[in-house]
Amino acid sequence: MQYTSACSSQFAKHSSDLGGALLQRFIRCGNIVDIDKAIALFQYAVKVTNDSDQDLPKWLNNLGNCHISRFDRYGKKEDMDEAIFIGKRSVALMRDGDPNKLVALGNVGSSLLRRFERFGSLGDLTEAITLQQTAATRTQDGHPNKPALLNNLGGAVQTRFERLGDVKDLEKAILFKTAAVDLTPDGHPDKPALLNNLGNARLGDVKDLEKAILLKQAAVDFTPDGHPDEPALLNNLGNAVQTRFERLGDVKDLEKAIFFQQTAVDLTPDGHPDKPGRLSNLGNAFVHHFRSGNLSAHLQSAILSFSTAANSLTGPPVIRFRAACNWGQFSHLYGQSPILAFEIAINLLPQVAWLGTSLTNQHAQLTEAGDAVRYAVAVAIELEEYETAAQWAEYGRSIVWQNLLSLRTPLDDLHKAHPELAMRLQTISQELEGSLSNSRPHEDLEPSTSQDLANKATTLAAEREEIIEKVRKKPGFEYFLKEKTFDKLAPAAHEGPVVIINIHTRRCDALVIIPDDGEYRNVSIINIPLESFSYEMSAKLFKDFSQLLSSEGVRARSERQTGRRQPKWKKKITFEILADLWVHVVKPVLDGLAYQVGDHSRIWWCATGPLAFLPIHAAGNYASDIMGEKISDYVISSYTPTLTAILDQSQPQTTEDFQILTVAQPSTPGASSLPATEREVQRVQEIASGIRVESLIGDRATTARVLQAMKQSNWIHLACHGLQHREDSLKSGFLLHDKTLELSELIKEPLPKADFAFLSACQTAMGDEKIAEESVHLAAGMLFSGCKGVIGTMWSIQDNDAPKVTKAVYERMLKDGIPNRKEAARALHEAVKELRESGADFLSWVPFIHMGR
Repeated sequence: MQYTSACSSQFAKHSSDLGGALLQRFIRCGNIVDIDKAIALFQYAVKVTNDSDQDLPKWLNNLGNCHISRFDRYGKKEDMDEAIFIGKRSVALMRDGDPNKLVALGNVGSSLLRRFERFGSLGDLTEAITLQQTAATRTQDGHPNKPALLNNLGGAVQTRFERLGDVKDLEKAILFKTAAVDLTPDGHPDKPALLNNLGNARLGDVKDLEKAILLKQAAVDFTPDGHPDEPALLNNLGNAVQTRFERLGDVKDLEKAIFFQQTAVDLTPDGHPDKPGRLSNLGNAFVHHFRSGNLSAHLQSAILSFSTAANSLTGPPVIRFRAACNWGQFSHLYGQSPILAFEIAINLLPQVAWLGTSLTNQHAQLTEAGDAVRYAVAVAIELEEYETAAQWAEYGRSIVWQNLLSLRTPLDDLHKAHPELAMRLQTISQELEGSLSNSRPHEDLEPSTSQDLANKATTLAAEREEIIEKVRKKPGFEYFLKEKTFDKLAPAAHEGPVVIINIHTRRCDALVIIPDDGEYRNVSIINIPLESFSYEMSAKLFKDFSQLLSSEGVRARSERQTGRRQPKWKKKITFEILADLWVHVVKPVLDGLAYQVGDHSRIWWCATGPLAFLPIHAAGNYASDIMGEKISDYVISSYTPTLTAILDQSQPQTTEDFQILTVAQPSTPGASSLPATEREVQRVQEIASGIRVESLIGDRATTARVLQAMKQSNWIHLACHGLQHREDSLKSGFLLHDKTLELSELIKEPLPKADFAFLSACQTAMGDEKIAEESVHLAAGMLFSGCKGVIGTMWSIQDNDAPKVTKAVYERMLKDGIPNRKEAARALHEAVKELRESGADFLSWVPFIHMGR
């Protein structure tokens, strides 16, 4: 049968109609199958339609809407990219003079703005403003779309002001939003929202604030009673009046703000996704009232508002998390137990991490989460709830670590074992936390009442909790989306104490898990207060140490350098930093554990905050030659990013197919030569006589070959350049012959046989300074990929030192020809001691560290 263009046009229309129906059903019900089918149908309509056909822009617009809807639900950048590409194609096909062209141009600008807000590219923001300005200025003043286009343009320019701080942008934003208001007649349903948006752009000096309040009051006045927007407008008005109180201190403003915010809360039905945020705003106003008058009733009201917000099953997790933290803080201040509040906050962390934030906000939000966890831990320690403190510290670090590495969502393992449960849980969660509260309503759908939205959210939340309970009944998922109990974490101390160092402005402590009589089933947990240490001291030590390393050129993209001596003034700073760590952190812990000189027991350090970047393993008074003034006189130190990372006690049996992989890059393209790397791996081969060694040197060490060999090897030795990426930790990696083997590639698939890795490269355990958790580095990535133990470096090492350390380490680990990974820490301890006593400077021997078992 031969199809004519008329047939194709008819088929395209039928496909588009069916696709539109599926899109509507997806928006209402959230079944991913519907949106995938809708996209396929719209793609077919586009494919069979000629560019000259006047219907093609319509089919393209529908296809773009599908991708935006799927982006709203699942947040995949590919969908937004495709929507923008399709939108631009649609605009290009429209004839000049087409009344829909300028609207379509503005829609592309809006999509670009959303992509900027989610992923942070300034190029998107610039292009969005250009397109929206073109759409707004070319639209006639009397056109009904003009106010919305001007308002959107004002919003985009205001976003640029908030990002770059140019006051001219704020002035332009006010002009555009004022024009949008002026072009909208009184009584128009959009007028209140436009007035409110204009008010949002006027929170500058006090005069601007007064105008903003008048505009927001007008927005409320123009809104009929019972309108679904009324609570949001009242909430915004209350926030503006509260801001005036914060500027001028008039308590009457605070009382007005509380009235507006309380009314907004009362008008918002329970279960509505916006209710926790409005309750939190009300709680903050009550806190201000308490601080201005010190009446306990106001503090009680604040606690009630925060607790109600935190206990809500609907609404953005980050809002509920912050409310729970405030509930805990002010409950503690009021003399009530804060444990339940902090428990809720901690258990909300995976939802905050799972659903993600824009890249521009991610680091700030993760830093906030890390600080909140450390505060909760400090309070639990203060209340002598040590097991609870350990659980929270572990869970907080695990969540932050995984989110920073973008390793996986909590659903990944569930998808493998129970895909139907995982799919339903994902769909419900995205609809609850995404489309219900954040996405813009679809223009073809009838507006829902606030009660309808609250009812739908409540139903979904109840179903979500039901599914989570079902998941927790499945083998291996007992702790799905909640922290492990202490008895599950206790085995981490099987071979020696694990010291969790919690650093917070409130207090600093070493929480130590200790095995009793060598039985990991019987452990005790004690707290050793670090009374002479403080958060401020840790921050200063970190700053001084970073400046020292930068001045030495060992924190940039650097090589394993040739030897040189530290100038005396730098040596003095190094002495002072290591001495402060000794006096204020390490010595109190060793004294608390009653360690004696020469014990040389194993100990694991799990540090938080700025302390996580400092060399605890090298603490000591190096101005003294007396035994007992250095950490190495007492213990053999290892690090662990989390307790979970050292829970697995299994020691794999040495089988006939045991293999060591050695990689050397004596002359990496585009980088300086490292001649000692080849000699280094040759020493490993010599010591490993009788054991199979796979060696990849020079141009044979490509990323593909190295990755494949890693999967087949038990031990991995990498002698090459290493790089810690300062902006994106996932781009940290090893410089191989063809390209960099990035952390993002290393963690995609586990290394099934991996037992131990020696990362004889620069910066393999350096971490991301922008976050107060150090775990995001190559050594931690190797632990996550399956290695039980890893030797790494905190900064660039010297090329001639590596072979010496390598030789000493492998001679002990391969004693009598039998591989024993558990000798790694002791072997490194002895090797570094030998290097130190040979007269090497601090920058030569301090960077070597052991992680894991």
